[in-house]
Amino acid sequence: MQVLKLADDLFVKLRSGDKVCTIRKGRRDVGLGGLQFEGAQDASPKERVFITSVTFTTLGSVPTETLESDGFRDHADALEQMKRFYPDIRFDTEVTVVNFFRDGE
Repeated sequence: MQVLKLADDLFVKLRSGDKVCTIRKGRRDVGLGGLQFEGAQDASPKERVFITSVTFTTLGSVPTETLESDGFRDHADALEQMKRFYPDIRFDTEVTVVNFFRDGE
């Protein structure tokens, strides 16, 4: 099974259904099907999801609806919050957009 790390504080949004997408810097090798999110700091948080699509674009080109499905308000909010994980990210940085639903939904 594929595994991606997720900041421990984001599991609340994931479990509530407010997060059905993850945007990662760079071109990531992620395939359709099952994936398990694991806590980045604490190995205990885990959640299984099913990936429905993977696309590659720049952060500035990600549709607003997609940003919202990852928990961001808009492009400026996405850039600001993603700097927490990727300090050098910019609007022209290539990103991988992974859409999913939680297993069992």
